[in-house]
Amino acid sequence: MPSLAMLFQDRLDPAVDGPRLRTQLLADFPDLDASILTVDPSEGDDAPLTLSYGDTMIALMGIPAAASDNLPEIAQYSRLWPDTSPVPGTHDAHTIVTVLRPGQDTNHRHAIADAVLLSKVIASTIALTDTVIAVYFGSADHVILPSLFRELAIETLPEPILPAWVALNVAPRTDGVMTGHTMGLDMLGLKDIEIPESPETAEETFARLANIAIYLLQNGPVIGDGDTLGSTTDAEVVAHHVPSVVIEGKEVMQLTFGDAEPAAPVVAEPEPKKRGWFRRK
Repeated sequence: MPSLAMLFQDRLDPAVDGPRLRTQLLADFPDLDASILTVDPSEGDDAPLTLSYGDTMIALMGIPAAASDNLPEIAQYSRLWPDTSPVPGTHDAHTIVTVLRPGQDTNHRHAIADAVLLSKVIASTIALTDTVIAVYFGSADHVILPSLFRELAIETLPEPILPAWVALNVAPRTDGVMTGHTMGLDMLGLKDIEIPESPETAEETFARLANIAIYLLQNGPVIGDGDTLGSTTDAEVVAHHVPSVVIEGKEVMQLTFGDAEPAAPVVAEPEPKKRGWFRRK
């Protein structure tokens, strides 16, 4: 899948153009190769702003309309939106930011490199305009405070920004059993992780999700169906490549403990039930 994010904005800013963005990118990220970062010719007022970085295309498409009517709800469940920061109730525009490799077969290494470049473009765009009110990664279904995203990008890139790209969600079921799942690893060419029934605490479940996600980022899709991933004090942890119990039609890496069988996939996913897994712990 392409590396993609959205900038929720109070308005579009025509002052953000290709030459200014290129200059800001090179100032923010000296590791970029200036000789292969070029601004593509404009194809009209309604055409997206595009740049090329070697064989990779960067596109920013501004749209003078809101992208979502539930920004406060998404922010409520986003770990990178501080509780002390007010959430704008509405927004009137958004920009879709995409990094593509046209005509190329991509693997997880390409996908991670594309996410790095995408994040650089977002961070530099934030520096150029005061219109951005939230950064939204659809694959993770969370929003990030723009100033916090830029700070993370400047401090972390070109190393992966796991908290920005991947949501780590932990919450108990109504019967008290702990659950956990990631969202966003699929944008990086990897399977998302689900723990539909965990004997561990919320903190332990969160740490397990984070550690496996980091391992996958570093090593790629090397965990096979049926592989064991260590053990708790009571049971082995087994990975299964099965349909998701959270998102219909998606294949994930589901973790079970001991002799437990993989959980059955969802048939349909009503929005309230999905949101129930997004509480902070």
